[in-house]
Amino acid sequence: MEIHQLRYAVAVADTGSFTAAAEAVKVSQSGVSTQVQKLERELGVALFDRSGRRVILTADGERMLPAIRESLRALSEIRTTAADLRGLLLGSLRVGTVSGLTWPRLFDALGELHEAHPGLEVRLHEDTSEGLVSALRHGELDIAVVAWAQHPPAALETITLFDDPLVAVVARDHPWASRRSIRPAELDMVDVISLPLGTGDRAALAQLRPGLEPRWEVSTPWFIERLAARGLGVGVVSDATRRRWDEVRAIPVDAPDVRSRLGIAWRPSPSRAAEALRALLVAP
Repeated sequence: MEIHQLRYAVAVADTGSFTAAAEAVKVSQSGVSTQVQKLERELGVALFDRSGRRVILTADGERMLPAIRESLRALSEIRTTAADLRGLLLGSLRVGTVSGLTWPRLFDALGELHEAHPGLEVRLHEDTSEGLVSALRHGELDIAVVAWAQHPPAALETITLFDDPLVAVVARDHPWASRRSIRPAELDMVDVISLPLGTGDRAALAQLRPGLEPRWEVSTPWFIERLAARGLGVGVVSDATRRRWDEVRAIPVDAPDVRSRLGIAWRPSPSRAAEALRALLVAP
């Protein structure tokens, strides 16, 4: 059994295709297929069902995949520990972030990490907070910047970076533009613009007005600012989200107990690379 065979099997499971897996690991499709077949013969089980258009795991493959991932993680830890003894970080670091994040410290930290440890392969993935948390729990990410409303995600370690109330974002000529605050119930009478389900701001909105369905559901905060600035609705976001917006007015929502929080989440027993990035993210 070879390490590269395990890597190829994980790539096929993640992509659902030998062709896509080959692109991911930068090996020919025939090479990936041959090595996975060799692994299956050595293990004595079929890991994949190749009968359909998409390659899927067999029942045996579903049981084996977590063990294969854990084996690769352990091998990576051996390399990382050896590199630490030499004062270097090697291997890979899988980083997640909520879509459309404009927090400068994340990009500064990634740059500093790359400069200090050029041998470390860093991969960045954008998603909703819900998707990122799921990826962390399944071992598909090492560390992520995520958001939540009430309680931090379970089974993960977290640090809160921002803890903000909600604001209503409106055009400069909107009737609410001169208001000092609005009541939550007033949102029922306007077209609300919101981020999608699975985001921290949307979870806070659901806590604020259960059952409220936004008129506009957009994937990034940038869209909220643009739509609100043109009078197409009222955006509901955290105060931190809108902090650099200059085309709109932000009015506090009179609900101090409803908060949207942004923070860092990582799996227990993090790698040294994840610890290094976390330290850079929280550095003053």
